[in-house]
Amino acid sequence: MENKGQAVNHPPLFKGTNYNYWKQRMITFFDACHIDMWDFVEHGNYIPLDDAGRELPKAHWNEEQKHRFILNSKAQNALICALIEEEYTKVHNFKSAKQMWDTLALTYEGSLEVKCNKLILLVHKYELFEMEENESIQTMFGRFQTIINELSFLGRTYDNFDHIDKLLRSLPRKRRP
Repeated sequence: MENKGQAVNHPPLFKGTNYNYWKQRMITFFDACHIDMWDFVEHGNYIPLDDAGRELPKAHWNEEQKHRFILNSKAQNALICALIEEEYTKVHNFKSAKQMWDTLALTYEGSLEVKCNKLILLVHKYELFEMEENESIQTMFGRFQTIINELSFLGRTYDNFDHIDKLLRSLPRKRRP
């Protein structure tokens, strides 16, 4: 019997679309692999340096430094396994999982200016949200949830009271309680 779901030991595949969805799944994958792995991807800092800021030879690494290097290598491996060839070519030369992750984020989320513009457009979409003619409540709720999730990815959240109020006001008068 073929398993159609995602195996725990295999990262979710990124094909160049739905980056935010993949990103959240990948963060969960890192957490499931090791409690510190996401921290290494997010913050980097895996190559031991001497007081002058030069890389220490591996022969001089202590156990903690070796552990950090291994976590970075495992995170890099997970990222490489999670990318189709076209995406892999964008990040394969980097030494750290952080560099790989940041490059993908910049490519698919954009710069701070791009994120701000996306946020402005999404807030506007949220504020003007209405149920479309002949749309089911389930479809409307799905569209609304997508907007909320995209806003959340960009750091803008609303509380549940705001969501409920917005949804109720978005219903046509004949459907309002």
